[in-house]
Amino acid sequence: MLSLRSSLLRTGVLVITLISLSACGFKPLYGGAGFSQLPGLQVSRGQERVDYLIDDALRDFLGDGRSPYHLTLDNETTQSSLGLSATGIARQYALVITTDYTLTDASGAVIAEGRLREESLFDASSDPYSLVSGASNAEEQASEAMAERLVQEIAVALRQREAIERR
Repeated sequence: MLSLRSSLLRTGVLVITLISLSACGFKPLYGGAGFSQLPGLQVSRGQERVDYLIDDALRDFLGDGRSPYHLTLDNETTQSSLGLSATGIARQYALVITTDYTLTDASGAVIAEGRLREESLFDASSDPYSLVSGASNAEEQASEAMAERLVQEIAVALRQREAIERR
C-alpha cells in the first residue's frame, strides 16, 4: 500500500511539473525549426588532426542531412607542462583548444560567432609512448567537448533568432 501511495505521489508531482513547465513557455534548447535544419551542417576547417576530430564529433552530434547553414572554424591547439617532478621532468600537461567560429545561413548572413576554449589534462610517465598516447587521448576528449559546446552555442543562437523573427 505504501509503495502504491509513493508511486501515485511521484506521478502527481511529475504531472504538476510538466503542466507548470508548459504554462511558463519552457521549450527544449534543441527544439525548434532552426535546430532541426542543422543535420548535415557544412563545416569549413583547417587540416590538422584536431580539425578533423572536431568535425567528426559535430557530425556525430548532428547527424546527416542537408543544412542551409555553414560553420567556419579556426582551431588553435597548445600544449604546456603544468609541473615538474623532482628530476625536472614534466609529468602533467594541459592541452588547450581555442576555436573561433562563425555560423552563416544560405545567404551568407552571420547568425552566430564567437570564441570557445576547451582544456584537457593528461599525465605522462617516463615512457615516451605514454606522452604521445596521453596527448592523443586529451586531444580527442577536448575535441569532443568543443564540438558539444559548439552545438550548444549554435542552438542558443538559433533559438534567439527564432524569437526575434516571431516578433
